[in-house]
Amino acid sequence: MIRELVIAGAVVLTTSFTPVTGSSTKARDPLGERAPYQLDKSRVRTTGMLESGSAEGIVKDYLPDHEQGPSYNVELNYDFVVQFYGHQKGTTKWAFTKEFFEPTFMENLRATGTYVTPDYKIRHEGYADARNLDGVVYPHCDVILIYDVVIPEQINAISSILFAAAGMDPNNKANADIEDLKIRAHIFSSVPVLGAVKLDLSGVARGMNVKAGLDFRKAAK
Repeated sequence: MIRELVIAGAVVLTTSFTPVTGSSTKARDPLGERAPYQLDKSRVRTTGMLESGSAEGIVKDYLPDHEQGPSYNVELNYDFVVQFYGHQKGTTKWAFTKEFFEPTFMENLRATGTYVTPDYKIRHEGYADARNLDGVVYPHCDVILIYDVVIPEQINAISSILFAAAGMDPNNKANADIEDLKIRAHIFSSVPVLGAVKLDLSGVARGMNVKAGLDFRKAAK
């Protein structure tokens, strides 16, 4: 299933912060970056219907004339094994504005605490060390929560992952949208694509609480 949305469940940056001065870190060009992820089967993070899974984030294209401003097209390709359904594969496409990849974005979020648009909100929840499934520790990550997502196209696109987590057919149009969609991420600056060391998706599908936790995993050399 392939759907196009404007942000990964909630991160198209349609407005701008006032830049924080004094930063010497330059914005990178993320084009071509890849970030592999592995499903954490722990029931603390993932619904029991998900038996295994993986995903890969890829920065595919630079979109200088995108309606939201200069942006990068980011794909997340996932492959989950679900009880009774077998493999559930899909791709979501997101256009992230160039601003998201600049160091001043996180600097401003730390300073203000919240980033608000009419379609979603981002809250900085503090800092935490993250130990991933491969045993690598990422110290002092920024923990952010994306919530109050109200754009239907965004919810429909990301809901395929959570419907799979609930053991429901993500291609069945009879399924209602995911309610109370939230995405919590641990952000570490050196991680490619979106900087996400951990991604935790959660929501309510037909009254059932569902969740899927993904850990960044460095590709073998």
